[in-house]
Amino acid sequence: MFTGLSTPEEYFRAIKNHKWLIVIPIVVCVCVAALVCYWLPKSYRSSTLLYFQEQKVRGVKGVDAPESGGDTQRPDVAMGTRIDALREVLYKRELLTQVAEEFHLYGYDKNNAAPALDNSVASRLRSLVTIEPQVGGLLKVSFADAEPTIAKAVTARLADLFVQENTKSRNAIAESSTEFLQHEMDSLKGQLESKELAIAHFKQSHLGQLPEQMDSNMRAIDRLEGEVSAQQEMEKTLSLRLESVDKALREYEDPSSDVSPKRAEKDPRLVKIRELERTLAGFRSMYKETYPDVARVKNELSQLQAMTTDEYVALYIEPESSEPDGPKRVKRKQIDPYKSELIKQREDIVREVDLVHRRQARIAEDIRKYESRIQGTTVHQQELMSIQRDYENLQKNYQSLLEKKLAVGMAGNLEQKHQGTQMRIIEPAGLPSWPEKPNLIIVMFGGLAVGCALGFGSAFGIEMLRRGFVSAEEIEVTLGVPVFATISHFQSAWPGGAKLTAETARRKDRLLALPGFRKEGLLVANGGSSVGRGQVSVGPELVAMWYPRSVVAEQYRVAATRIGLMAGQQESTVIVMSSALMGEGKTSTALNLAHVFARDLNKKTVLVDCDLKRPMVHAYAGMELSVGLSEVLLGEKQFEECLEYHEQLGVWILPAGIIQSGIAALTHVDRLSKLINSLREKFECIVLDAPPLLPVAESLLIVRMADVVAHVIRARTTPRDAVMSALKMVGQERALGVILNGVEEQDSPYSYYSYGNKIYEPHRAQLR
Repeated sequence: MFTGLSTPEEYFRAIKNHKWLIVIPIVVCVCVAALVCYWLPKSYRSSTLLYFQEQKVRGVKGVDAPESGGDTQRPDVAMGTRIDALREVLYKRELLTQVAEEFHLYGYDKNNAAPALDNSVASRLRSLVTIEPQVGGLLKVSFADAEPTIAKAVTARLADLFVQENTKSRNAIAESSTEFLQHEMDSLKGQLESKELAIAHFKQSHLGQLPEQMDSNMRAIDRLEGEVSAQQEMEKTLSLRLESVDKALREYEDPSSDVSPKRAEKDPRLVKIRELERTLAGFRSMYKETYPDVARVKNELSQLQAMTTDEYVALYIEPESSEPDGPKRVKRKQIDPYKSELIKQREDIVREVDLVHRRQARIAEDIRKYESRIQGTTVHQQELMSIQRDYENLQKNYQSLLEKKLAVGMAGNLEQKHQGTQMRIIEPAGLPSWPEKPNLIIVMFGGLAVGCALGFGSAFGIEMLRRGFVSAEEIEVTLGVPVFATISHFQSAWPGGAKLTAETARRKDRLLALPGFRKEGLLVANGGSSVGRGQVSVGPELVAMWYPRSVVAEQYRVAATRIGLMAGQQESTVIVMSSALMGEGKTSTALNLAHVFARDLNKKTVLVDCDLKRPMVHAYAGMELSVGLSEVLLGEKQFEECLEYHEQLGVWILPAGIIQSGIAALTHVDRLSKLINSLREKFECIVLDAPPLLPVAESLLIVRMADVVAHVIRARTTPRDAVMSALKMVGQERALGVILNGVEEQDSPYSYYSYGNKIYEPHRAQLR
């Protein structure tokens, strides 16, 4: 949807129509801007350039960090930091009041000035003195005053004082920084010593429970647990050995208690050898060959192997019998080395078991001790960490302060020997010749811009308010009414008509609408030649008849189709062609639609000219003015006597009549209603060409008799408020649609295709 001015021609036309509305605001605004520049107080600003001379001793870390080669700070950030420091120097109240007293600024006298006046003068000077960075490390200092000479003198004096104060302030800053850092270092040193004593006391009090001893305690517990496992294994081994020795003693002391008759027959020496072999195998599984028990058992085994059974029996066993016929009992001799050795082994094993138990008790006690240390470590770890963290922070702060003190000391030495960063004037203050305030160029251009905005804005705004609707989408969105069709200028369908401009097309449309334009002949479509009354009887406005294959005729067929769909299945439909004002193409649209209904849709159609004050149907149709609707409404004629059939159009026409007066329509509305009812019985489509709604009173009465109202709007011409008022008069009781007439080519939503613009054969000869 487009509602603004769309072509350069329309902008130029708006400027031409409202040229004085544009010129007067521009002239007035420029004059006002000139008066403002004349009456406003002037302010002149003088400026001087300062340059920072780099320090002569380079590569000193921490001294003049922005200039140091190893610094990674951004240049713009460093310059901003430097300017902030310089502002503190330049904006000091003492320096500013000194300048004000020297040049008698604002009537200031230091001897008679109160502290409030000093602050006021200093604040005023701060607002007028500016410090701005320039390209290449330069610094611009400027001052503004109503007198150019005062501005120059004050700027020069400020630059001198600035250089001096900058050097003094750098020295003072270095000295005060050194004192402050030394004081802070002494304070931190005392805190560090107290923290060191606290850490030493804590470690002494919780020896063995410190976090760094956690690993050693854990390893000690692991080692003790390994010893516990070894002692348990040893206890099991000793228990097995003790059981073995006890069993051997029992067997040795009572050999017949569990000896079967078969065993008694065995060789006692061999039994003893096997027993020693088992004992030796048990010792070898636990000890090495050099172990004393292993050597002893091996020695005894070798002795038994060297003996015979008789020797063994004679040496260690003697027979005795309790009954003559009873079994023989074996009695061992009291001096048996094997038994004494078993007893000794048992005593040694018992001592070893007792020793193992004592070792296990000691190991359990050590494990509990280390576990208590680990628990104490967990409890005291947080406290120790807190003390150590404070100590480390203090140590870092002390180291940082020490580095800063060294850097500040070197910076002070550089400043005292004039080897640090220095500032010098490279461009002295100049005498300003052009005022800073007000900015004459900006004020004058601002006045011109305001004038142009007011002038052109008013012109374009008025032109846009006077504009009508441009497209069908705009009408549907704005008015909420469907659009039947968009009809282009008739000249677009004529041969060569597409080359005409929009303004020429609208002028020709107005000429064709005048009733006195045709005298003896009618204007035809091929460039303005005329033919006689007997040759062509219909004007070129009947595009649907002359150029049925053109886009304009196709749009008329679209409109007729949509009107028929809106009317529904009625046997007879009354269609009222209405418009808000005159000259919108309502009559030509009615003639073309009537022709389309009759020829293309094959409906019996009648066209009634209801505009009794300015009838145009007979002129466009090429008919003589004769009796018609006026005579019917006045009762002088019957409508059958006034109806005329137009052969070329194929439409029945009821002209307005000879008596052209609106009184007939106003006083005989009931007869007009009866007439329409009579026409419904004879015709399928009844087209009423009603007068404009706004200037003619009876048009509203005619509209109320319609089934479908086709409201004609001329694109870009009919005012919007007029269209809205007319549609409000029509109301919503009946079907309503819009036909947008006179649409220009660039605004048409349809492509301008054609079928060769061929004319039907019966009309070709007439237009040659």
